[in-house]
Amino acid sequence: MPWVKLDDRFPTHRKVALLSDRAFRLYVSGLCWSSENLTEGRILTRELPFIARVRGLKAVAKELEDAGLWDPADGGGWMIHDYLEYNPDRAKVQAERKSNAERQKAWRERKREERAAARNGDRNGVTGGASSQGNDTTATRTQHDGDTTALRSGAENRSSSQVNTFRNGVSNGTPSPAPAPSPTPSPTEKELASKTHASGIPDQARPLVDHLTAAGVIVRWPFRGNEWFPLLALISDRGIPAMVDHATKVAARTSVESAKYFLNGWAELPPMPEPGNRPALRTVGAPTAPATPQAARRQASRDVLDQLTEQLRAGGQQ
Repeated sequence: MPWVKLDDRFPTHRKVALLSDRAFRLYVSGLCWSSENLTEGRILTRELPFIARVRGLKAVAKELEDAGLWDPADGGGWMIHDYLEYNPDRAKVQAERKSNAERQKAWRERKREERAAARNGDRNGVTGGASSQGNDTTATRTQHDGDTTALRSGAENRSSSQVNTFRNGVSNGTPSPAPAPSPTPSPTEKELASKTHASGIPDQARPLVDHLTAAGVIVRWPFRGNEWFPLLALISDRGIPAMVDHATKVAARTSVESAKYFLNGWAELPPMPEPGNRPALRTVGAPTAPATPQAARRQASRDVLDQLTEQLRAGGQQ
């Protein structure tokens, strides 16, 4: 992953020392956001709620603009001042990632070849066992006395009955059945299980990730802990087909590195319609039928989304 560079005198710089705590937090968070998403210092207005959770985001952004740390950009948003003078651009980061991937691939292939060579050596009988050393010593001993032939013949005659049995293809005892091989998963299943374990993606979000990958939209999922809850609520309320369709259209227009880039657009999608065209009629005075589990989950998802929307609106108004 790319790194953000900060001078060790950054907190005492005249532009930074007079900032409020919220402005300081937003500036540092903006550096990390731009480095993570390879925006080359570009900050969009709609991205502010995802960069830092502070009150009065627009007012704080104006404070950074007045301090000369953020420059207004054409078409809205801002550019972090002198970002590319201290941090690599997108092309350099992508080239380094490709180089690292190729180096790791070459290392894995070399290790695989070494393991295969070691296995082939064992199969060909290249071992350091005591029995082979004894026979080799007798066979290569210089023939200068009368014991050489006897020792060589004795080594052959002293071979165990098991060796003679297998050599002659005859077994005197009842052959024991060969152990049945234990079923092992195919390489595809192993690889899938390893990726699922390493990625940390919840099972509820896995269908969305798989559909996006099948559609050619391959992004990172840098969510941690509670950060998954808004996304899971969107999956339950908006539906995977609509989310995949939106992400595919956005990815066709611009380069997207992180799934967080889609959250604003997904939140603006209309909710999925409830099953059925109208509610079922009930008799007056009869007890109300309990809601289905699916309807209860969708209602809980809407409640979470309403709370997040109110928080975003309140932050934008301040």
